[in-house]
Amino acid sequence: MTIEHDLRAVADALASSIPAISEEILQRSRAGAPNYYRRNDPMLLETELPSITGALTSIIHGLRHSRILPEGASEGALEEARAAAQTGLEVTDLLLTRRIGQVVLWNWILDTAARVVPEGPRRIAVLKQAAEYHFAWNDIITHDVVAAYEREKSAYFFHSRDRQRRAIVTDLLKGVPTDTEQLGYNLNAEQIAVVAWGNAARAALKVLATLLDAALLVVEGTGGTSLAWLGRSRMSESFEKHLATIEPPPATYLAIGGPGTGLEGFRLAHRQAWQAYRVGRLRPQPVTCYRDVALESVVLRDIPAARDFMRSELGAIADDDPRSELLRDTLRAYFATGQNAAATAVRIHVHERTVAYRLKSIEERLGFLINHRRDELAVALRLADVLRDATDSQLAMMGEHTTTETGL
Repeated sequence: MTIEHDLRAVADALASSIPAISEEILQRSRAGAPNYYRRNDPMLLETELPSITGALTSIIHGLRHSRILPEGASEGALEEARAAAQTGLEVTDLLLTRRIGQVVLWNWILDTAARVVPEGPRRIAVLKQAAEYHFAWNDIITHDVVAAYEREKSAYFFHSRDRQRRAIVTDLLKGVPTDTEQLGYNLNAEQIAVVAWGNAARAALKVLATLLDAALLVVEGTGGTSLAWLGRSRMSESFEKHLATIEPPPATYLAIGGPGTGLEGFRLAHRQAWQAYRVGRLRPQPVTCYRDVALESVVLRDIPAARDFMRSELGAIADDDPRSELLRDTLRAYFATGQNAAATAVRIHVHERTVAYRLKSIEERLGFLINHRRDELAVALRLADVLRDATDSQLAMMGEHTTTETGL
């Protein structure tokens, strides 16, 4: 057997374990690199898993194919570096997560070689070659990641066209006294706040300002978002009048908080918009209003607890099979109609006896009467809507709330 043959065997074994390796890196990073997660920025956290899996795939491919080094970092790694720069994360904290990944992967390489390569000179030779390749790969990728980070940091913080406004808005959100005259925006007006992202974020904000006949203040947020405030007298009235007609361009999304009045309303509306954005990233729809997802934004700060609660409350109707989904839909309609079986039947286009049968089936599966845990079941159903299709990487961005969570 040749070294190349043994390296391919190690690489093949590692390839089948990429999901497990990725999960271990994520867990170790959350414990060992807390600053990476402290800002809790959705766009940064969404880049983490693609960056990890891209790195693992690249290294394993190289081990399998004569240790040919890549020409540069993957797009996933570069996107993570750019997002890190935009959030203000220190490059040392970004590199710490990469070093943790290197340690985890090297331990997997050691364990895998011990399983598939006989002990002795052959295994030592394989590990030497793997180590040389691993370190050379890291040198190339780290160079590209740091370069991408520095370019983005320079462009974003030092050459951004609205960097002065960003600085003023950042101070306002932090409660730091600052000169607001340069904003050209009346902070005393009634206002809503918006986080916009997607293909035409700024254009969507301009259209929204025209629709509401409101003054518009926009600054760049992190991860490709635009943060906006729209103010006018009687904003509440205008917003309610036009809410149903707000229609962003394709692949463009708005998360809305407020209305609020004055400086405190400026801050509150933004906090609400940012929380709506975090939920909106999990369940993309053109417009997400904080008032519609306030419950989810609070409960989903502790994902494991939220999942446990949902599964405990829904029990046997939490499964993914068609029957369970049918029963959940019936229960949602039942709650939405004020627990009126006749109105539920009309709403879901079935006979009232069918509704009664399904409700009885739900209670039999749950092991208790619906009325006994009505509030808990209603919350669990709302969580199920969000958690059902969300990936682990998407849910990672819904971690603990921090005071620095502003999107700037």
